[in-house]
Amino acid sequence: MSARGWSIIWPRGEFARLVLLAVAVRLLLVPLTHTWDGQTWANVFAELSQDPNPLEAIRRPYETMRELSLLTAAAGRHSDFYEYWAYPPLQLYIYWPLAHLYTFMGGTVQPSFAVQPAMIAPSLPMPLLALIHAPSIAADVVVLFIMRALGVGPARLRWYAFNPLVLLVDVWTFDAVMVAFLLLALYWAEQRRPLRASAALGLGAATKFVALAALPAVLLGILDDDRRPIERRILQVVMAMLTCGAVVALVSAPVADGVAYVIQFQLQRFGAGLSLPQLLTTWSSPTPVGDWQPSLEAYASVEMGGLLLPLALLTACLVIVHWRLPLSSAFLILVLAFLAGAKIVNEPYALSALALATVELERRPSWGMQLGLHLLWVVPFAYALLNTPAWAFGLSALQQVFPTVRPSLDVWLGAYRTFRGWQDARLPYVVLAVVFQAGILGAAWSVVRGASRAIDVTTNA
Repeated sequence: MSARGWSIIWPRGEFARLVLLAVAVRLLLVPLTHTWDGQTWANVFAELSQDPNPLEAIRRPYETMRELSLLTAAAGRHSDFYEYWAYPPLQLYIYWPLAHLYTFMGGTVQPSFAVQPAMIAPSLPMPLLALIHAPSIAADVVVLFIMRALGVGPARLRWYAFNPLVLLVDVWTFDAVMVAFLLLALYWAEQRRPLRASAALGLGAATKFVALAALPAVLLGILDDDRRPIERRILQVVMAMLTCGAVVALVSAPVADGVAYVIQFQLQRFGAGLSLPQLLTTWSSPTPVGDWQPSLEAYASVEMGGLLLPLALLTACLVIVHWRLPLSSAFLILVLAFLAGAKIVNEPYALSALALATVELERRPSWGMQLGLHLLWVVPFAYALLNTPAWAFGLSALQQVFPTVRPSLDVWLGAYRTFRGWQDARLPYVVLAVVFQAGILGAAWSVVRGASRAIDVTTNA
């Protein structure tokens, strides 16, 4: 292997210090966790640790979600589904050995499932949180390595490593694992290894569905390669699609029925988060949160999302073909289209766009891209601080240090839940969603404008 190859694999000098400092900061944030999702990860660890066979163990979270969803529907509360493990299964394979490591070290986890909807504040032990966050910390290190290989300089690597949204997502969920696969796919696609890129996207989609949005960029990149005959390119497109599908199918096969149930759950969810359909959900009946029958506007948000997402992705593909965007720009445009068209855009979803925008800004800097990059993290970060809210991330650590504070927390959480039920309390979320969607359009416009300028310069030269 060349000296440059070893320098990419093994960090040296300034980059080594950056990686070590990034890991150190994330270790300091280990005590923080999301309220509902933190309990979800703890319950998953509890279920995975009960079976020595990983293929049997990963079925448990899906079966539990199905059972709790039946109880939720029977009680007529909130929706027909219980929000538990609503993801593809790859992260379960990663969590299974960590769950058994935790029990081997003497740790115990008792499953606890709150009645939905509820504002909860679990108290999770530090060793458990460390293992829950470990895959995200490792994935962030991998992301830094791949960004460096993609040509991102030290300044922007530092910016990304210590970006507040990146750090927040690490203590919240495991989107960083999906982002690592997404960037790996971009790296291999640019190295003219489309089958490897498709496999990486398959692994990303088997972690979180967002990664699948970038597959058309790989396929269009193959078709745009004029060095090969058209028959060879078409064959390679078919092979790339089969490779991505085979990877997803192989990972999901042991829990195919559970994944199908999760997809059904995702398709029927109301618009939420930073999406446009959530405006319809907010417009729906402002009745109390405890027991409610959603109004027509809430159900309309489901249909709106089903219409917007394919239109947004199709528009992105047409833009890529018309302007012949380079691969990095095409990846970003497609992920932005997903965020613009999806009916649910939770705050961590922005991490994939933020990583790709960091690469894009390094290669084609512009004031518009700079503004778009900041909107892609500032707005989701502000939304998360209001929605979770910010102080809730520290409630687990607070209870670990002061166990007797629990009764006071219950009173506080009850009051906060009542406040969140007021119709006027939803206005800031609507404003942030509109600003975020405007930022997506601005970022997409900057990407196309920068790429088209580069094409014009190449043509004139």
